[in-house]
Amino acid sequence: MKKKSKEETPHLTRGNVLDDLGFSLAEALELKVKSDIYYELLEYIKEQRFTQQELGALLGIHQPDVSYLMNGRVSKFSVGKLIKFAGKLNLGTEVKITRPKFGKSSTAASRKPRKRISVLA
Repeated sequence: MKKKSKEETPHLTRGNVLDDLGFSLAEALELKVKSDIYYELLEYIKEQRFTQQELGALLGIHQPDVSYLMNGRVSKFSVGKLIKFAGKLNLGTEVKITRPKFGKSSTAASRKPRKRISVLA
């Protein structure tokens, strides 16, 4: 049985793990867009069963970068680079910016417009 040396307080979440980890709104948005694009790219790559050599030739990148891509090291690639990879694989992309839905909260910060971006690859 685990002893509690200090009173443990439950973690309250704001509903978004990136917000909870302390990322700014801009950083969280970029990470979300990047992960969405990466997920779709990886699914397609796996469906096509490309070898790393074939993928490197198609994307015009060296083997270490192919390895980074296949192993989830997306921090090595910008959103723009991932979109270029999609284009080189003949995948379409669409970025849509949407306006926020306002709640009934009365704080000024919650009334600030916050745009959302959806990415379809």
